[in-house]
Amino acid sequence: MAAAGSAVQDLCEEVSCPICLDHFRDPVTVAECGHNFCRACLSKYLGEKDTEASCPECRGTFQKGNLRPNRQLAKIAEIAKKCRDEEVKRAEEKGGVCERHQEPLKLFCKDHETLIFVVCDRSKEHEHHKVVPLEEASREYKDLIRRRLEILREERERILAYKAETEKKNKELLKQTRAERKKTVSQFRELHQFLEEQEELLLAQLEEVEKEIARRTDVHQAKLSEELSSLESLIQEMEKKCQQPVGELLQDVRSTLRRSEKEIFENPVAFPPELKEKIWDFHEINPFLEGVMKQFKEMEGNEQPVPPAQPPSQTCHQ
Repeated sequence: MAAAGSAVQDLCEEVSCPICLDHFRDPVTVAECGHNFCRACLSKYLGEKDTEASCPECRGTFQKGNLRPNRQLAKIAEIAKKCRDEEVKRAEEKGGVCERHQEPLKLFCKDHETLIFVVCDRSKEHEHHKVVPLEEASREYKDLIRRRLEILREERERILAYKAETEKKNKELLKQTRAERKKTVSQFRELHQFLEEQEELLLAQLEEVEKEIARRTDVHQAKLSEELSSLESLIQEMEKKCQQPVGELLQDVRSTLRRSEKEIFENPVAFPPELKEKIWDFHEINPFLEGVMKQFKEMEGNEQPVPPAQPPSQTCHQ
């Protein structure tokens, strides 16, 4: 393989233009000396010189009009280029070609971690370096890659297992949260209904107490009015008695005095203790409701709900 590569390299050198050092393109031959050049390269080299010029390779003089196209050389150059391209392609598939020597890279330098040509191994650049054949380096690094792959795959499985476990816990937490939400909605609905019923009951009881107060007030006022009317009549009678002549004043005077000597009027009880107790019970409800409302507001800043305070022992009377 190396001999074939060397032959191709020699062939490429023979069909290369001395000016551009690349394969001939539209080659022409100097008739006087027989040297070959690319037409474009030679024209650029000669420039606007006279009809007589010097050969770039041998410095011999020639007439510019004596340049002859070399079609056979052009075909050989094309064939050499194809051979070289195929050689490079095969070398690249196996490991590439040396940029300096244009030969297949068959060795691997572990120190520089690069592919090298056999000749490069003997250069100072890779002196005392650990150099192994490509196949050996390939097997060694494949083993390293496989071991690393096993570790990475295990890590992937661990992450996937953790991900699955996290998703499972997430579903469980969502399920618990939704159940608590449903329970909370149900409990608040029951609480709303209970509070509405208690509100209606308490308002009804308050209305009864108001009616009782109004009724007792009317009875008490009627009794006081009756007593005041009786006293007013007696006062007027005695005032009139005092203004009568002696003869009339003394008539039935004892009867008049006896009527004025009846028992002193005692203020009747307008509101019995039982009624006051009912009003006091209602008075205790409002602070209790205010306390419950305060605790519910404080719950907004707490992670766990705070249970409401216990209601007063006598919230309402059935």
